[in-house]
Amino acid sequence: MTPLVLWDWLITWVVPFVAVFGTIVFFHELGHFLVARRVGIKVHEFALGFGRALVQWKRGETVYSIRIFPLGGFVKLAGMDAAVDPEEEVAEDDERSFQNKTIGQRMATIAAGPLANFVLAFVLLFLFHWAVAVPFAVTDVLPDGPAAAAGIQPGDAIISVEGQRVSNLAELSAVLQQYPDREVVVEVERDGRRLLFPVEARYNEEAQRVLIGVTVIAGGMAGKERLPFGAAAAQAASDVVQWTWELISWLGRTITGQTPGAELRESVTGPIGIFRGVGETARMGVGYLLLFAAVLNVNLALINLLPVPVLDGGWLLFLVIEAVRGRPLKPEQQGMAQFVGMTLLLMLMAVVFYLDLSRLFGH
Repeated sequence: MTPLVLWDWLITWVVPFVAVFGTIVFFHELGHFLVARRVGIKVHEFALGFGRALVQWKRGETVYSIRIFPLGGFVKLAGMDAAVDPEEEVAEDDERSFQNKTIGQRMATIAAGPLANFVLAFVLLFLFHWAVAVPFAVTDVLPDGPAAAAGIQPGDAIISVEGQRVSNLAELSAVLQQYPDREVVVEVERDGRRLLFPVEARYNEEAQRVLIGVTVIAGGMAGKERLPFGAAAAQAASDVVQWTWELISWLGRTITGQTPGAELRESVTGPIGIFRGVGETARMGVGYLLLFAAVLNVNLALINLLPVPVLDGGWLLFLVIEAVRGRPLKPEQQGMAQFVGMTLLLMLMAVVFYLDLSRLFGH
């Protein structure tokens, strides 16, 4: 691999992945950190990544570190887990220990991580709707298609068909369906000039639709316009709610066995799939990277809320049990539950990793 190819790979794939995933992890852990500080819990460390620390510094009573593997992070709270370092030991009656806070304060601290990801998803979607416009332009022309024969070229912005203005893919398709196997006049803008092209609109038996042989930039997003501030905020909130509900519904169908195996294999992805997705999206532009990052935030927030020990949802489950019983689980009970949860999580990660590799190598 030449230095130029390596540099291109780093800029195109590695940097976007680290930026997107690092931002997601940072905001997640920041949520835990801020609420913990707010309710008076001592924070020993705020870390991004796992493994050996590349950079670390101490400010006040908290150590901040960036670690070698950028696939996660953690906030180490006093009294939450058994101390490994003697300097992190806290007395049982220490009021700044996680265990000595009210159930509500502890639940707020745990839930703040996923909540921060939902908030970040909203912010990213707001920026996408408010600041990003997608031109309704041709990205590719089929060599033997009607559009190519008529002279339409990649980069042409489609204005109208047969005098009917079209501004997105749905409108273009709707107009074309009115003219099966007929010639239509397509108006485009090229280099600031308006041009008219007579194009044969052909009915395609395989697609069962009338087509002219073009693809457009970003498919269904082509023609997206910038929204006013208030409308962008409303749309962003609506998107977060819709995506959250759709993922909850999908998880429900999966747990009850209603999701077909083939769909499940295609839907589930891990670090390799996310790495590829971020890289491919980054090549389309910053706007699409915002959209992809928002989707990742919603997905990872919900996954973290699953009632599996070692995830945030598992901690919330322990606290709900404590509230119902009036006393916490014994340390050995909680430890066994976390061991089982970690085992299941590692098994799931192995399966996801295998599926990622299968898709990567085409098996």
